[in-house]
Amino acid sequence: MIFKKFYNCFWKDGLALRLKEKTHRKFVEFFEKISCMYQGKDFELAYSDIQRETGAASVTLKRAIQALAEDGVIEVNPGRNSRYARFRFLLISQNTDEKSSEASETRNLEDFNNSNRAQSGGNSESVNEDVSELTQLVDHLRRRVRNQEMAIALLQDRLAEIEDKMRKR
Repeated sequence: MIFKKFYNCFWKDGLALRLKEKTHRKFVEFFEKISCMYQGKDFELAYSDIQRETGAASVTLKRAIQALAEDGVIEVNPGRNSRYARFRFLLISQNTDEKSSEASETRNLEDFNNSNRAQSGGNSESVNEDVSELTQLVDHLRRRVRNQEMAIALLQDRLAEIEDKMRKR
């Protein structure tokens, strides 16, 4: 099933929320790396640290963690406060054969897409200019959203520190 190959889906309130394969892979690789650092044991991480390392938006972070937990990649338990969680990476490292076959499939798909673009070379320059302008605007908006999310993550970290201090008293 091609749809399943490119997206990991999960359902919320009757709607399918899709997680791109690239995003899914990025989170799996991140948790695999952290699990290796902790030698396969449970580890506690702040959500903001995960967000900073993966470069994902907070909504994407929550969706990705939920999707990975549902897929059986990670196990998630509550952490010391609302900004932390305890994780356990459940997958064993993939064989290099599997990784190379995935890479070759991705290259084949890119080659196919490039050949389709070359065949439809009759696009006008004005359409290309409009697309590039819209791309720049979207990139600008993404940067603004990312900056705002990082500010929110910083405030959440400070709130977590205050929660910790209050618990100690």
